Amino acid sequence: MSKCALFLPLLLLAACGGAPAPKAPEPAEAEPKTEAKSEEATDTSEKPDEEKAEAKKPDTKAASESSKPARSAQEILTAPDVVFMLSFNDSDVKQAAETKCTASSGNDPKKMNGCMSKARKAIDIDGYQFKEVDGKWFWLTIKTKGKTLTTLHKFEVEFGPETPGSVSVKPKGKDLGTKKGPTPAPFTVQVPNDYQISLDDPKLGKLVYEAKIGLLSQ
Repeated sequence: MSKCALFLPLLLLAACGGAPAPKAPEPAEAEPKTEAKSEEATDTSEKPDEEKAEAKKPDTKAASESSKPARSAQEILTAPDVVFMLSFNDSDVKQAAETKCTASSGNDPKKMNGCMSKARKAIDIDGYQFKEVDGKWFWLTIKTKGKTLTTLHKFEVEFGPETPGSVSVKPKGKDLGTKKGPTPAPFTVQVPNDYQISLDDPKLGKLVYEAKIGLLSQ
C-alpha cells in the first residue's frame, strides 16, 4: 500500500475533526425590544384613564355662574313678605364665639353648648326686612320672640347705586321703631345669591342673613 493511500484517511479525519464550531447566536437584542413594547403598552393603557379624569373635572365656572342671583339686588331685598333672618353659623360671630368658648369650657360639651347659646342670644338683632308703605320704602330691624316679630328700628330708606351682587342703602328721617335710635349712615348690602344677604358690622364682622317667607307675623 502506498504512503499516499495511508495518509489520505488521516487527512480526511483531520479535516472533519478540526473544522471550527459555528458561533452561537448572540442573545442580544430580543429583550430590549420586548421591554420597549411593554412600555408602549403601558403608556397606551394609561391614556384612556387620563382622558376619563379630565372628563370628570367639575366645571367650576358653570357652578359659580349658577349661584349668582337671577334678579337684581334691590328686587331680592324688596321681595314681598320676605324677612332676612340671621344665619349664625354662616357669620363671623360664630367663629369668634367658638374660639372664646373652647378656651373657657375646658372640653366640657355642656359648658361649650351653653357658651355658644349665650353668644348667639347676645346678638339683639334677629333680622331685617324691607317694606313698602304708602309708596315709600322702609328698613326694619327686627327681634323675634317665638313667631312674633317686633320692630326695634324703622327708617325710611333710599336705594342708591347698584352693582351686580350689591346695593347701597341710605336711611333717612326719624326712627319709627319701638327702640328709638339715631339715623344710621348709608351702608351696602351684599347679595351673593337669591336667598342670602350679608352686611359688614364694625364690631361683629360679616353677618349673613337668609330669606324666610311667611314664617313671622307682626
